[in-house]
Amino acid sequence: MRISRVSGIIGLILVAIMLTGGAGAHVYNPDRVECHDQDKAECRKPDSISETTMEWGDYIDVYVEHLNTTYTIEVNDFHILNVTVDIDETKADPCGDRTCSVAPDAKLVNLKIYKNQTLIGSYPFRESPDCLKSFYTSEGGWDTNGVIWNDGNEFFIGVTEITVDFASDDCFCTDPKDEHAKVAYATIKPPELEASVKMYSSGSDESGNPEVLPSEDGSSIVRSNSVFKAEIKVKNTEKMLAYHVDASIFVKPVETINGKYPPDCALKNIYKGEVDDDNRKWVGTTFPIDVRSVSTTDKLDGSSGTSEVTYTVHFKVPSLPDRTKYELTIDLTYEDFKERQYQYTDNSTYIEVLPVIEVKKSIGTEDYAVVASEAAKPYTGETTYVIYADCEPYIFFTVINWGNYTIPSLTLSDSPVDTWHKPATTDFNVWKCALPADMLKVPEMESDRWRWGFSLEPGGVMTCAYPVSLLKPGTYKLGSATVNWTEDGYNYSIVSHPQPVQVHGPYIEVTKTVDPALVTQNDTAKVTVSIKNTGDRAASITIMDQLPLESVLVSKPVSRGIVIDEGNETFFLKRVLKAGAEETFEYTIDPSRTVMLPPAVVEFVDITTYEGISISDMPILTVAGTEAIGAAAAVANVASESEDASGSGVAAAEVAETIETPVRTEPGFTGVFAVLACLAAVLIGRHRR
Repeated sequence: MRISRVSGIIGLILVAIMLTGGAGAHVYNPDRVECHDQDKAECRKPDSISETTMEWGDYIDVYVEHLNTTYTIEVNDFHILNVTVDIDETKADPCGDRTCSVAPDAKLVNLKIYKNQTLIGSYPFRESPDCLKSFYTSEGGWDTNGVIWNDGNEFFIGVTEITVDFASDDCFCTDPKDEHAKVAYATIKPPELEASVKMYSSGSDESGNPEVLPSEDGSSIVRSNSVFKAEIKVKNTEKMLAYHVDASIFVKPVETINGKYPPDCALKNIYKGEVDDDNRKWVGTTFPIDVRSVSTTDKLDGSSGTSEVTYTVHFKVPSLPDRTKYELTIDLTYEDFKERQYQYTDNSTYIEVLPVIEVKKSIGTEDYAVVASEAAKPYTGETTYVIYADCEPYIFFTVINWGNYTIPSLTLSDSPVDTWHKPATTDFNVWKCALPADMLKVPEMESDRWRWGFSLEPGGVMTCAYPVSLLKPGTYKLGSATVNWTEDGYNYSIVSHPQPVQVHGPYIEVTKTVDPALVTQNDTAKVTVSIKNTGDRAASITIMDQLPLESVLVSKPVSRGIVIDEGNETFFLKRVLKAGAEETFEYTIDPSRTVMLPPAVVEFVDITTYEGISISDMPILTVAGTEAIGAAAAVANVASESEDASGSGVAAAEVAETIETPVRTEPGFTGVFAVLACLAAVLIGRHRR
């Protein structure tokens, strides 16, 4: 806030509102007798009254800031005009019991008054208790009761109390001593105006109330090519009426775009009243309009002004290609009762104007494909909850042109792979199953970046989507999509808000280890199978494990409810595995050949019917002095061929395929055995080459 005196009205856009009670010109009349009373609404109100007890020769300096003036008050003399002495002559020492009394009108103190070190005058003051609380006076000299002296109706001096004592041996009270005067003084401060601003969008919330604009770091956020409302309240914080108040309000950019300032926000309409006031009055769109007067914040009984004025001003935002900061400035000019002019400026309100292009990115089912006709709050995103289920969710994009002109060439780009999701398929025919026709847009596909090209008319919306597979539960950030375009030879870019995403469901991890991995013939090895649910939902699991070839079971696994099929040399175990829980069992075998252990396979299903299969690694158990058989022999041959190829300058082939967990298949162990059978066939086929 800045306050300063000015010599004239600033040539700015004037927003003014005429008040019923304040109409008519104010002209200061120095000869008019004015009422000064702190308790009466129709009177001028002196500032807080100060009192100082002074004796002969004392002086005080009083600085009046708004006048840049220092008043000096000096006690020059005391005058005791009439003393009444009451003596009890029946006493042995009548003077010891005498009483001296002085009538109030007989006690005077002479005060010298200086203004900026220049003597104004020397005046005798009579005692008058509470003299500055209520009095009548014209511009200079004494008030109507002759006890208050004032300078220019702005600085007032009075004496509220005069005390005098007499020496004990002064029998007839002829020699006053210990004379003191309580000097009172007060000023009338000029009016001080202040303004407050609250920003609203052009629409309303679900309850029909005006919608407050969102803010970021104290700045209101508005869209390009939109209309917003500024509700402005003007208050007078001092005790004096402000006359001829003019309000200037404008919204200007404080940042450039490519070295040039964009257009100002344009004034559309002015209303008297609050933003949601049903009785608000349309003022107009022409200038100037005059606020006339604003009184003190104290309640008024008369009609000389109002304690607060409120206006709602509508502004139109220009269309901008880049995010830009604007400043809302309120400039008030007004007069005090002596027609001196002042200025108040408030430029503490900032507005962030969003670019003409907005891009949204979300994840979910086909319900997310519906685009609201009205804009959501910009740059805000709610958590998207996605159940980890068999049905593949889609990532959806919405690009909107909020501007008032067509943008011919835009490019939307996005990374389809993240740590927690990947594209479910690139088969365009699969996309048709869940997406409406207007979302079926095939991007240019690269390994790490997909791109869509399009154009948008004013208000145009482009939507597209692609399916993804969720890799595991957890809390993640949805990566930002980017839109790039060119205007007037300059390149611009906008990114989507990185929404937080929570993925729920079980995640079953199964491991299988053998210790030791190298044994001699007739030695034993311990096999450990561990199953852990690292997700956040419980699941019903069925575990299947099998003995390797040419191996004898030495000690059986011990676990509640485990079933051993000795004919097939397989183990089965059913459990409900809660989130974070782990199940482990062990058994001991005596192998006679080097073999690859079959994988432990876990089939799981949660309460939402999401189901899948997790498969462990297949460690190799080496028996010294024996040849590998089965899948272990196939791996050994592949490794040998890789070494030969590498030694001859040929790049080495991968030794084994990576098996990701969880592996999704149809539920049921028929599917499990099919997976194992296919895997065995592949490995045996490699062994025979």
